[in-house]
Amino acid sequence: MSDVMVLAIVSVVVTGIGAPGITAFSGRIEARRSHRLAIQKECRDALDFAAEQLARSQRATAYCMSLWSRGIMDGDDEAKEYLKRRNQANESARTAYGRLCVRFGPAAPVARHYDDAIECMRRLTDVLRGYRAGDTYDAWEHQAGAESAELTAAGDRFLNAAKKAVSAQG
Repeated sequence: MSDVMVLAIVSVVVTGIGAPGITAFSGRIEARRSHRLAIQKECRDALDFAAEQLARSQRATAYCMSLWSRGIMDGDDEAKEYLKRRNQANESARTAYGRLCVRFGPAAPVARHYDDAIECMRRLTDVLRGYRAGDTYDAWEHQAGAESAELTAAGDRFLNAAKKAVSAQG
């Protein structure tokens, strides 16, 4: 067989069979990569949303506590507004927990630590409810400080677990 004939056969085989196979293979690899990146983005978005809601709740609660410690109670417009913001942030935090469970599973460290933080928020809310109902300031201040410290620690544990989750996906 001549070189021209071999070259013609090789070019037909490569362009007719090899090129489409290579194109299909690279397309599958790109589709898998895009899917993996989309899942990673959704996970990061869920973690960011959860961290944001936890921070919003803590800021609004701290501001409410500041107002209450100065005797500005729920009848005041500013106190009403911040109490409303705190309640909305707490509800958003519960929503964020659901998103974490969907993306990572309820047994994942990020979901467990976030659930712990939500439980700390609930206990802090109970303490604050007691003060607003007439408990003494000294008893309230001590309990609220202890629960706030526990909430901060739970939030830090969540953030550390979130960092590990993001780097594990990397």
